[in-house]
Amino acid sequence: MGKILFLCTDHFDLYKIFQNGMQQYTGYEVTTVLYPKFKYKNFTQKFQNFFSKLFLKQNLKPYFASEAIFDSIPKNEFYEYVIVICPDFLHTTHMSLLKTISKRTIVYYWDGFDHFPRYKESLPYFDDRFSFDPVDVKKFNLKFITNFYFKEDRNTETQTDLFFLSSYDSRFPLVEKIASLLEKQNKKVLIYQHTRNPHLIKQKNSSIIFIDKHIPFEETTKLMRETKIVLDIHKDIQHGLSFRVFEAMGLGKKLITTNADIINYDFYNPNNIFVWKNETETISESFLNTPYEELPEDIYKKYSQESWIKTIFNL
Repeated sequence: MGKILFLCTDHFDLYKIFQNGMQQYTGYEVTTVLYPKFKYKNFTQKFQNFFSKLFLKQNLKPYFASEAIFDSIPKNEFYEYVIVICPDFLHTTHMSLLKTISKRTIVYYWDGFDHFPRYKESLPYFDDRFSFDPVDVKKFNLKFITNFYFKEDRNTETQTDLFFLSSYDSRFPLVEKIASLLEKQNKKVLIYQHTRNPHLIKQKNSSIIFIDKHIPFEETTKLMRETKIVLDIHKDIQHGLSFRVFEAMGLGKKLITTNADIINYDFYNPNNIFVWKNETETISESFLNTPYEELPEDIYKKYSQESWIKTIFNL
């Protein structure tokens, strides 16, 4: 049996989705190494970094953190593939070593290069480089691949009309506007906003709940399963389509999104997807009240996790 080494951040337990998919659809044994929170290994490291910052104006923490990740990789193992997500956690010294323990190195950039400029440093160290962002694909000569859905469930016994979960950030005024608009149209809205200090935010809308703990990915999927419409508000520096778009597809949910580029994808159907624009003042009752229209089978399967895994590993 071949082996895959998977390096990833522990972000809302999302790594489990990738890990399980690789095991299921490749038949390979998957070893997962998560990026730990940084802490000095010993006093010597702390001492070294103190003098490095004082005299060389250089912070050694990123290197030490990367070293800790590489030290977590099982020794004396050789892999068919190494796949890395969020390579900005790795120092170039350690990225160069990945080729010595595998036949092929793969990177998937699940955020844009504008958001993480250090991604540029990682480009020379991987054989296959994938991104969901069409702008980055053209700019950095990457292979384009969208995100994917991993759950298929047509639940019609819903609890809410609209669901949204995100960090509390500059998007919040729009979150409030959309929530209020839907409530005026007598729709039940459930929105979670993650922030470190929820008690400092004045509650204005009972449909918006502020939380200080992350909701695991599986729990988020359960909440999506129980809604009719999923809301997707992309960040300005993001061009590609978020996971939320494809989760909605897999669950057969309608989508309200601010990402206008979605109309250029072959799965776009205005009966299923409403594109929110700056001038939007209402959402038609026909969109809100009619059922989801199933996609053609070939298009639907194209965005499955199985298709994603087989494309990434060229199977």
